[in-house]
Amino acid sequence: MKTEIITLDITDYQKCNNIWNMQRQSELADKFYNELLTGNRTTYIYTIDNEFVGEISFVKEMNDSDYTIPNQRIYVSRLIVKLEYRRQGIGRKLVDFITEKAKSQGYTEMSIGVDLDNYPALKLYMEAGFNKVIYIGEDEQGKYLKLLKEI
Repeated sequence: MKTEIITLDITDYQKCNNIWNMQRQSELADKFYNELLTGNRTTYIYTIDNEFVGEISFVKEMNDSDYTIPNQRIYVSRLIVKLEYRRQGIGRKLVDFITEKAKSQGYTEMSIGVDLDNYPALKLYMEAGFNKVIYIGEDEQGKYLKLLKEI
C-alpha cells in the first residue's frame, strides 16, 4: 500500500469527488475551483495507491484578519477525509504536513474554523496546536470557533 501527500493539480480537481460529494455541494466546489485558479488556494491530497482519500487546503486571503494576515497568518481550509478512512490518523498527517508547508513559506501563524459540535475535528485541531480561541460565533450552520496556532 503506497501512501503519499501530493499537491493537487487543478486538472485532477474532479477526483476530489472521491472524498466529498462535489455535486451536492456545487457552490462550494465552484468557489474552491476558482480559488485554485487564482492561486489563492493550494490543496494537498492524501492518496492511498493513487486513490484520493483526504484533502486539506491553504487559503492566503480571506478578507478577514482573524483568518489571514499577509505573510504572517494563513488559513487552513477544508480538512476532510473520506468516511471509510477516518480515525486512521490521516487527518493528523495532513495537519502536520500543512504546518510544515506553512513554516517553509515563512508563515508564523495558522488559523482554522471549526463547528463547535464537530468534536472529532475540534479534538484533532487542539491536539495539533490550534489552542488559542480568537473568535466564537454563529452562522447558518451553527456555533463555530476560529482557532489560531503559532508555528
